[in-house]
Amino acid sequence: MSPSFSEHLGLLDLHGRAGVATLEALSPDATVPPGEATALQAAEDHWATLEIWSWSLTHPGEHWSDREDPATPAGYPALVAAIAAEIGRLGTALGQAGPDVSLDYFGRPGTTADVARLLAFEAVTMAHTTGLAAGRPALGLDPAVASDGVGQALGHWVSAQPDIVWRSRPVAIRTTDTSGVWYLSLADVDDDLAGDFRLASAESPAAVVEGSAQDVLWWLHGHLVPEVSVTGDEADVRAVKSVFLQPVEKARRPKRRWFG
Repeated sequence: MSPSFSEHLGLLDLHGRAGVATLEALSPDATVPPGEATALQAAEDHWATLEIWSWSLTHPGEHWSDREDPATPAGYPALVAAIAAEIGRLGTALGQAGPDVSLDYFGRPGTTADVARLLAFEAVTMAHTTGLAAGRPALGLDPAVASDGVGQALGHWVSAQPDIVWRSRPVAIRTTDTSGVWYLSLADVDDDLAGDFRLASAESPAAVVEGSAQDVLWWLHGHLVPEVSVTGDEADVRAVKSVFLQPVEKARRPKRRWFG
C-alpha cells in the first residue's frame, strides 16, 4: 500500500529537519554527492523548490510564473534557516488544505496530495545526499516508502518531448522487497534526447534493473549502489545506465583477424 497524504507530510517533516541539521554541519563548499554540487548550491536549489510550492499553496488560482522572482537569502546560515522555515510553512499549509485541493502541477491539473508526495521525496533526497556529504548515517526508508519514491521519481522524470523514436523493447525496474515493477521505453537516439524515457506497458524486458527498493531509489538518483544489478542485452544495459548517470563500460570492439 502506498504511503498516505499524512505519511508524506511526516516524511517532509522528519527528513526535512534531518536535511537542515546536516546542512548546518557542512561547510558551504563541501561536495554533495552524487555529483559535484556544493552544499551551498544544493541548499539554493532545495530552497527554491520549497519556496515556489509554498508560494503556490498560499496563492491558489495564481500561477507561479506571474510572481516576482524572490531574492535568495543572503549567506549560507540565512539560507539554511530559510529552508527550515519553508519546511514548517509547507507542513502547516498542506495539513490545513488536505489532500484534495486542485492546483497547477507542472502544467497539468494536480492536487495538494501530488505536492505533498513530491516534497516528501525532495526532503528525503536532500537528507540522504547531505548525510552522505557529512558522513552521517542515513535515515532508513521502509520498503513501501522507498518503492513509492521510485514511482514518484520515474513518473516525474518521464519525457514530454514529441516525436522520439523509442527502443523496441522496454527495460524493467524491479524492487526485490516489494511488488514494485516499472517498465520504461528508452529513446533510441544518439543525440541530446538519448537520456529520455517514458513509462511503458509490461512485456518481456530487454534489460532489468533490480535491487531493494531503497537501493534502487538511490541508484536511479545517480548514486553508485553495488547491490543493484543490471542485466540483459548489452546495448540496453548501457542505455539504462546512461539514462540514470551510472558508469558505463566501453562498448566491446569486435576482434579482428589479421591472418588467415
